Amino acid sequence: MKTERETVEELKDGMASAFDTLYKAYSHKLYAFALSILKSREDAEEVVQSTYYKIWEKRLSIDSNNSFKSFLFTVAYHVTIDMLRDRLKEKKYRENILQKATSNYNLEEAIEFGNLLEHVSHIVKDLPPRKHQIYHLSRIEHLSYSEIAEQLNISVKTVENSLNFSMNFIKSRLGKDSLVILLYIALFL
Repeated sequence: MKTERETVEELKDGMASAFDTLYKAYSHKLYAFALSILKSREDAEEVVQSTYYKIWEKRLSIDSNNSFKSFLFTVAYHVTIDMLRDRLKEKKYRENILQKATSNYNLEEAIEFGNLLEHVSHIVKDLPPRKHQIYHLSRIEHLSYSEIAEQLNISVKTVENSLNFSMNFIKSRLGKDSLVILLYIALFL
C-alpha cells in the first residue's frame, strides 16, 4: 500500500491513477465540507469538481513533504468562498438563504451576529473620514462604484482602492477565528 506522499509524487508525475486514489480518499469529505457552508448539493458537488480540477492544474506545485489534505482543503475553502460570494450576488439565492435563516432561527446566533454588526460599526468609525464616507455609500446606501465616483467627483479606481483598504482594515480588526465572522465577510464585505 502506497503512502500519501508516494501517491502525491505520482500525481505530480501526471498519473491518473494517483489522482483517482486521492479523489476517492477525500472527495466525500470535501463534499460534506462544502455542503455545510453552501447548503446546496449541486453547489457542493461543483466545489468538489472545481477543487480537484485545480489540484490537477497545480499538481506540479504541490509539496509532497507537506500534508496533501491541508493543501486540498485550503483549495476547497477558497473555491467554496468564491462560490458563496457568487451565489450571494444572485438575488434569488439571497432570498433563499434568508428564508432558510429565518426558518432555522437561533437566538444565540442572532445575538452573536448582532454583536458582530455592532463591533463592525465601531471599526468602521475608525476609518479615515473619506474612506468611511465611501464605505457608507457602498455598503449602507448600496451605490455602485461609478455612482460613488460621480457623487464624490473622484475616479472609480479611487473608490475601488478605498473599499479594498476599508475591507482589509475591517478584516484585520475582526480576526479570523469565528465562522460567523467569515460569514459576515462573505456576505457584506
